[in-house]
Amino acid sequence: MPGERYSRNEALFGVEGQRKIAATRVAILGLGGLGSHIAQQLAYLGVASYALIDQDVVTESSLNRLIGAVDADIEAKTEKVKVAKRMIEAINPAADAKALCAKLDASEAETLISEADVVFACLDRDLARLQATVLCSRYAKPCFDLASDTGEEDDQPWYGGRVIFCDGSRCLVCLGLLDQEEMRRESKTPAQREAHERIYGVRQGALAGTGPMVVSVNGVVASIAITEFMVLRTGMRELHSYLIYHGAQQVIRHSLDTPESGCYYCDGTWGSALGEGAARPSLIEIGVEQLLGVGKQAWLDGPALLGS
Repeated sequence: MPGERYSRNEALFGVEGQRKIAATRVAILGLGGLGSHIAQQLAYLGVASYALIDQDVVTESSLNRLIGAVDADIEAKTEKVKVAKRMIEAINPAADAKALCAKLDASEAETLISEADVVFACLDRDLARLQATVLCSRYAKPCFDLASDTGEEDDQPWYGGRVIFCDGSRCLVCLGLLDQEEMRRESKTPAQREAHERIYGVRQGALAGTGPMVVSVNGVVASIAITEFMVLRTGMRELHSYLIYHGAQQVIRHSLDTPESGCYYCDGTWGSALGEGAARPSLIEIGVEQLLGVGKQAWLDGPALLGS
């Protein structure tokens, strides 16, 4: 790559490292507070090929953290993927950024993921995280899964996040990080949710509730993921597979949690679509219990499917 544009990168990991980064095709799932940081940093790092997937548009409440969005995007209802594409191409006009405004269960989304070399899952719902796990496992795509969160720990405010590298040796399912009750609620149709609320008294508004989200916390989590991506592609050091950022203490810890053996995805379906040539069932044709690999345990109320 001629010129001085990436000379400071090359001073750290060499010309060959920069070449490998530039040649990497990435897919970013979710272009909100985390995903927009990822898109910006990858563009500055030198990645040239992107698949951007998100179904949402810019709203006023997202302007505190959505990198690249401006006031005019609110009235225009600009798709978040188009904000990211605009930002990437402003940083690197030669970049190829495909923007898909759709859910992960869209066939176009599956195609884009299957063509990527590395996936970044920047999602805020566990059902979407499960969908990403299914697709990445199906096509054996290494995936950095990002999450930021807030809460309390020992009666003190807690904020931070985590980055997990899922590569067929671990995933969110075998690490036990997906909330089955949350996914059960999310997978219901509107009518099923209304009936559930009548019977059990669950506030429907709580199903789509969101907590505090701050640009700096998202930026730290995204930077951790981009640094691990950088060392993955350049071979600078061994990659850390599970990192947790504690914002209140301003520390990053390497989690020692180990995945359960016999994972349905890591040991069962990893790379199952490669070389087969046969049509794969769509996500909306598969019940959540099958996706989780829990057999016939009917923890779902009725036949709710992904994409409802």
